[in-house]
Amino acid sequence: MKAYCLIREQPWYRRDAFMSGLKRAGLAPELRRPASVDRDTVLVIWNRYADNHELALQVERAGGRVWVAENGYVGIGGSNPKFDVHPHGPKPEHYYALAEGYHNGGGRIPTGDGSRWAALGVELKAWRASGEYVLVCPNRSFGVPARTMHPDWAEREAARGRKATGLPFRVRPHPGNHAPARPLAEDLKGAAAVIVWSSSCGVHALIEGIPTWCAAPAWILKEAACSGPLQQPTLAPRLPAFERLAWAQWRCDEIASGAPFEALLRAA
Repeated sequence: MKAYCLIREQPWYRRDAFMSGLKRAGLAPELRRPASVDRDTVLVIWNRYADNHELALQVERAGGRVWVAENGYVGIGGSNPKFDVHPHGPKPEHYYALAEGYHNGGGRIPTGDGSRWAALGVELKAWRASGEYVLVCPNRSFGVPARTMHPDWAEREAARGRKATGLPFRVRPHPGNHAPARPLAEDLKGAAAVIVWSSSCGVHALIEGIPTWCAAPAWILKEAACSGPLQQPTLAPRLPAFERLAWAQWRCDEIASGAPFEALLRAA
């Protein structure tokens, strides 16, 4: 199978890791867009939007494979540097999401036991029963048609929620659009509930035991999201969803070893 890796050059170790791993998984990777596609084509892209999405559709229609990478969901001990107020950029030990078709719960990932989640050493805290406000965490409004958040979703969700419940609502702007006024951990401290489109903020909210609702059609922890009214949520089991999440993200050294690509090939 021929692999075409469109992961950007910087940071250098990330693309190098992908190229090394694809080779070790028995593929023949090139750093270019394919001139033609067929059932033996493997396309490796960062997220799936604009030209990437159109090319991915071509590969899938031809019977080929599309592997989508993005920032990981949670690191060792529950960390995630992309939510820092002053992030210093990714590092080789950071995790990257990887799935077939679509990332963030919309595609296919390998399956396995709970060992990968256990290795992260993350404690799922007891469910929180009170708080000062409802926190709304939007995504950036670009991506794949029918899966993209409307630009006004967060403001409309907050306004609707205030009217329906009388509770205070806060909107936390996406850090890719606006530098957050405070770290995510600070915003979560007083939250009685969290509503996300499909933001990784919801991953950290569920770790903290904060009832979390998801408005998107797909999300990496959709099966752990709450249902029902904000004041009386129906709580879902979290551990199985987090164990599954752990198979949807990989460290740079794991990517370089070829392990995630071999797992994706087996999961076909």
